[in-house]
Formats: sequence, C-alpha cells, structure tokens
Amino acid sequence: MSNYSRRLPIYLLLDCSESMAGEAFTALQNGVNAMINELRTNPMALETVAISLITFASTAKQVIPLTDLLKFQVPQLRLGSGTKLGAALDIWQKCLEREVAKTTAEQKGDYKPICFILTDGEPTDAWENVAQKVRTTIVGKKANVIAVACGPDADTEKLRRITETVIVLKQATPDTFAKFFKWISASVSVASERIETATEQGVALPRLPEDCMEIPQPGKPAEVITSERQIFLHAKCVKNSGFYLLRYVKSGNRDQLLGLGNSQDIYKAIATHAVKEFEFEENGQGLQVSTTQLEDFQPCPYCSNQLWAMCSQGHVHCCPEYQGSLTLTCPWCNTTDTYAAQNFDVGRGRG
Repeated sequence: MSNYSRRLPIYLLLDCSESMAGEAFTALQNGVNAMINELRTNPMALETVAISLITFASTAKQVIPLTDLLKFQVPQLRLGSGTKLGAALDIWQKCLEREVAKTTAEQKGDYKPICFILTDGEPTDAWENVAQKVRTTIVGKKANVIAVACGPDADTEKLRRITETVIVLKQATPDTFAKFFKWISASVSVASERIETATEQGVALPRLPEDCMEIPQPGKPAEVITSERQIFLHAKCVKNSGFYLLRYVKSGNRDQLLGLGNSQDIYKAIATHAVKEFEFEENGQGLQVSTTQLEDFQPCPYCSNQLWAMCSQGHVHCCPEYQGSLTLTCPWCNTTDTYAAQNFDVGRGRG
C-alpha cells in the first residue's frame, strides 16, 4: 500500500438538539458545507482526508460513514429533542473499530483519526461511562479528540471528562460558526500537510480566532445549574399545520422574589422557530411544565397568531386572540375543542 492510499479519518460529532434551532442550526449546516468546499481546494487534503458525520439529538446515528473527501456529500441535518452525547460516543467507538484501517505486517494502516465534538447543552442520556472509556482507551492513543462547547449551556468540565482539549465558542451566531468551521478546515489541512511528521503528542492546531473562540481555564469551577436555562414546546400552526418550536428562557424564580420557601422557575418566551424536519423521541417526551411558569408569547412563524393553546389530547398549536372561549380544530389530531383561558401542565421537549 502506498502512502497516498492511507487516509486521515476525520469524525464530526454534531449536536442537533432543539436548543440549536434558528440561526445557529442554519449556520451549522452552512458551516459544514463551507468546510467541505474549502478542504477540496487543498490537494493534500484531497489525497488523504476521509470524513464521517455523526449527529445526536433524540437519537444518535452515523449519518455518513467514513468517506473520501471528494465523494463526501453533505446531508441535510435534522433537529431533534434531547442531547444523546453518550450514544454518539458509543457509535463513534464502534466506527473507529470498523472503519479505520489498522497497520499490519503487510501494510500501514490509516493515520490517527481526528474527532471534533460540538455540543451546546447538557447530555440527556447516560454518558459518563462511555466518556470515561473514550478518555482512557482512545484519546491520544487511537485518535485525537477536540471537544467544542457552543454557547452558555455547554459544560466544559463535563467535556473534559472526554478529552483535555476543549474549546469554547463564545456565542452561537452565524459569524461564529463560519469562523469555527473555517478553523476546522484549517486544522484538517495542517494535519494532512504535516501528516508524516505528526507525533504521539497530538495534532498541531492553528491559532484560534480570539474574537469568537477561547480555551477555558483548566480546573475552573463549573457553574452549578439547579434547573434548565431553556425549555421548548412543540407546536403546529393551526392554519397550515407547519411545525415549530417555542423557545422559553429562564427569567427568574417567582417564589424566591416573593420571599416564599417554594421554588418555581419562571420562563419567558423569546422566540419561535419554524422547523421543516424534526426527530421526535420514540417513547414520547414525558416532561412537562406548568403554564403558571410561562410568561409572554411569541407569534407563530407561519401565520403570526399571537397565542398558543393545547387541545384535549395534549397537542400544542397556535391560536388567534379571543375573548371568553373559542372553538378550534387541532392540526395534530383533528380534535375539535372549545378553548378557554386556564392554567394546565403541558408537555415539553428535552432541549
């Protein structure tokens, strides 16, 4: 086997949870496209790089197996509910064993893979054991792993339980994602060009764009988060059945402000996001929030209705403003109900 038939495997593990909805998710899709296009301008990358894409949300899956750069076709990413990082790491381990050629007496195997993990939130599955296995048996030995914490909800201390190489994206904006994926393409290009002189110490990374990326201080105490910063409701437009997400952000604790001993976090509506394709959890959400904890409204992204309501079957949809009561047909289940203002518990996503 000649050197030119040896590959540099690159694995992208991308968080596609509902908290990425909106500009961040569009920028993520555009960033992957731009990265592939830029890498194809590098002759050495074309000779050596092979890329695989693993996504995680309500489930984790290898969307694209390890594929030569020239043949790689960027898929349409899909949002989902949840952040199953543990499942993604487990899939990645199995992909390494199955896809990366090992050195034998007859030929040299592939070069040491590089894995980029991007996540913007807390894992929602059992991730600790697989993270420990990855840290002790794979990182530095079988692959170089770079974890990227995107935005304020990603816990860098948790990511350090996977790898010591952790980078923070200061904000999840289109400009930040564009610079981030440009940095990834530069990292891969550098690795492909210096591949024959690489050491066991790991891959040499290009300088970070300091205006949008930073390396967090090791050992810095993680912020203690006692409740979720964001919650999401799954809704449909009552006029065209278009699916969308209602985003609420924690704005305070009403009982603490009143000096009471109870604890009820309050969330304020800040955005709605139209979503073309969405992956629901197979066994349903199971999580609920009381409408007494939800403040304000944001308009339906399809018809601009200012309110939302829940049918008798538990489905959320937009609703026009009304006085007293209103009769509507739910776009989820076609149940016709009479609606009136009241408080209730409503199902929500896992973020």
